[in-house]
Amino acid sequence: MERKSVCGEVNKISISKIQKYFPSGGFVSDSLVLSPLVNFRTLEGPPSAIDGITIGVVCNGTAKTTINGRQYEMRSNSIFLLREDSVMETFRCSKACMGYLITYSREFLNSVNIDTSDFLSSCMVFSMRSCFTVDSASGERLHRVLAMLSDAARSSASDVYGDKIISSLFTSFFYTLISIIAANAEAMKNEGRRNRSDILLSEFFEALNEDCERERSVEYYAAKLGISPKYLSLICKNKTGRNASRIIDEAVIRKAKKLLMQTGMSIQEVSDRLNFVSQSFFGKYFKQRVGISPSRYKVGGAARK
Repeated sequence: MERKSVCGEVNKISISKIQKYFPSGGFVSDSLVLSPLVNFRTLEGPPSAIDGITIGVVCNGTAKTTINGRQYEMRSNSIFLLREDSVMETFRCSKACMGYLITYSREFLNSVNIDTSDFLSSCMVFSMRSCFTVDSASGERLHRVLAMLSDAARSSASDVYGDKIISSLFTSFFYTLISIIAANAEAMKNEGRRNRSDILLSEFFEALNEDCERERSVEYYAAKLGISPKYLSLICKNKTGRNASRIIDEAVIRKAKKLLMQTGMSIQEVSDRLNFVSQSFFGKYFKQRVGISPSRYKVGGAARK
């Protein structure tokens, strides 16, 4: 639901409420919205934050926004990224503006097939940049994938395979975006300065990608970086909106899901691979964070193949 700001607090807009800003379709579910930036209802008023991750792509025209107190003017091939805690004060599109806005919950992201290292790479990008511009060829690539995803969103309600099509196309969109960011990494790096927090966060993600199968404690990663656990969690909270423990859990669960999908591995073998003291402890850890047991997830994964 949409909560009014009180005493200067930020409005929180749920994903399900975003559709009111778009006169033309695109609403998929309470966990995913994809709409064209055409006839967008200007967002003004008290500072707002969307209860989801938002990616916007401007294909033509211009759009102006203020994110976390910083003003941006976006033109063709501009991309903007909003975390759940990003505060947007205004958003205006020109009459000629065309593009896409996609908002999704972290639960939706966790439900699609994205590798742990790629997931952590995207977290790093989201933590460092709110807006950047890519070359025209990259912009056109992203436009084509989003056009297919937008078309699937419009017809998903009447398509028996709609959810699977959207999941597959979203994964394609995600990897296209990550590929484009990687190709433009050097130019993006030169546009902004990395402070010590950025460097430490990057090193944390690298260490987590290497060691998440063996280590799950904040203390381990903090020691590896030569900082205190409290400082590591503070950096993560400031840069990503989540503490270090939650980021570690997400990486471990994503790795566990990938291993469970490999039909040749038993749950005991997955538990051993991830360095849990017992299969029972792994089962409790998994169910607490995913909502179902590893065995149910494994059976459901086999059915989805």
